[in-house]
Amino acid sequence: MRLVTLGGAALRLAARGRERLETADALSVGVEGAEATTAATAGRLGVEATWLSRLPDGPLGRRVAAELRGRDVEVAAAFDGDRQGLTFFERGATPRGDGRVDDRRGAAVEELSFDALPVERVDAADVAYVAARTPATSASLAETTARFLERAASGDTTTALGLFEPGIDGGTLAELLSAVDVLVATASAVEATFGRSGEPTGITHALASEHDLETVGLLRDGDAAAWHDATVHEVTLPAVDVVDVSGAVDAFAGAFLVGLAGDVQTALRGAVAAAALSRTTPGALPSFTRAELEAVAETVERP
Repeated sequence: MRLVTLGGAALRLAARGRERLETADALSVGVEGAEATTAATAGRLGVEATWLSRLPDGPLGRRVAAELRGRDVEVAAAFDGDRQGLTFFERGATPRGDGRVDDRRGAAVEELSFDALPVERVDAADVAYVAARTPATSASLAETTARFLERAASGDTTTALGLFEPGIDGGTLAELLSAVDVLVATASAVEATFGRSGEPTGITHALASEHDLETVGLLRDGDAAAWHDATVHEVTLPAVDVVDVSGAVDAFAGAFLVGLAGDVQTALRGAVAAAALSRTTPGALPSFTRAELEAVAETVERP
């Protein structure tokens, strides 16, 4: 299987342990980004994963690329921008939640043009994926995303979209979904975007019918569901000793898309396991092995 993703990534500067950003005298450096994390998850599971983007031609852009290459991701990025987006992060402790400050406006990826992409990567892919936040970032990314999905849909490539954040315009998203086969989403984002809530069976069936989708994967607070071929599969989420939730939904998407090469029930179990394992380590990028994922997936139960 070959997966290609399109999107940006930020350098993540995190306070160590539970320290606050305002008092920290040292920050750890990592990378976070929806499609980058999805690609890295697929890479950990043995899939050929490619990330398409635009990075600044300097040490910060090279740091992002090197980090992802070290996570089994092929980086196919244009190095001709000026600014690298940043995210500052601190882990919370009850009753204080996690804190983050995003400084991404004007990042090089905002001017990514479809004409600068190596389209042969899209043509050769089995699955093409982008998160809904990406086209909402800039006019250039909106056009590039639409052409990316259209190019993939015109061939034999399965197209997939991730919806994990509120604040996405439903009308714009509906236009993109006309070229999408698989939607992976959280229940909260679906409710905020489309006004749909309730039981997974109703939500997933409605989304599939309204947008002519082949498959819908839905992650909720205590369970997850997948709709495919008029059948809804449901599983409960395993208990997790949470360290960091930053990359969990994107790991869910990556493992779900990889698993769809087999059957939907197995894909859903693997996705839930990936999200759980992602929450047990600091940072957004995954560090679990395929064997660890399979071991956790075997413990995932139906409601």
